[in-house]
Amino acid sequence: MTSPIQEKVLDTVGDLRREPSYKGEKDFQTNIQLSKKTVDVLRNFSTINKSIIIEEGKFLQTMSVNKNIIAMSDCNELFPRKMSIYDLPLFLGALSLFKKPWLFFPDDKKVIIYDEDTKGKTTYYYSDPDIIVTPPDFDINIPGKEFHFDLPMQDLDQLQQAAKVYGVEDLCLYGHEGEYSICVKDKKNQTSNVFSLPMKKVSFENPGEITPERRNFCFCFKVENLKLIPGTYHVTVSNKSIANFSSLSQSALNYFVALEPN
Repeated sequence: MTSPIQEKVLDTVGDLRREPSYKGEKDFQTNIQLSKKTVDVLRNFSTINKSIIIEEGKFLQTMSVNKNIIAMSDCNELFPRKMSIYDLPLFLGALSLFKKPWLFFPDDKKVIIYDEDTKGKTTYYYSDPDIIVTPPDFDINIPGKEFHFDLPMQDLDQLQQAAKVYGVEDLCLYGHEGEYSICVKDKKNQTSNVFSLPMKKVSFENPGEITPERRNFCFCFKVENLKLIPGTYHVTVSNKSIANFSSLSQSALNYFVALEPN
């Protein structure tokens, strides 16, 4: 089944044979200005992988070098050309040099960042796309869905803060005799400090087939892998060692995070 994100994206790019000067009248096929939302998404993605390939269209995605985190989001802008960015933090730093940066795409080798008011400009050259780790080129579906729950922004913030305070690395989901909680701890240490909260709006996949064994569970993540933009998320957990964090605060923002072995 195609995800809602992928149904919205990859618009066909028009004819780009005419390449006007960025100093003249704008051709919005080759000149774009990034929104704050898009810059924030790219900044977040840079914490997952410092490199990214932005394909033509209105869709952004990345995958960690260890291939245990995938993130994707739509965007308002239509990127007219493929961009292979090896150092995304550097690229974002270049954008920050300008008050109102525009991007001009003269060819498939580089992008020019410029400011109409100050007349400042810089050129960023693309890297070899073959050296960048990218997500698989197919729809991501979660097999073996077990249960769902909502993770409010304040709960996520508290859990991440507690993990820093206690210096622990694991975030675990527990189910026991109808009670469900989410906590941070060191799962290798039986005397570890623990901070826990009740899970919100827990629901099971195929509720008619729920057994006592399915209600008793333990699934864990590494806290460092939860590189999420602050917000509220609907979480789907699979027995195939993967979970989906779908943002309820920002449309079409999804993360797929690998579970850790128990």
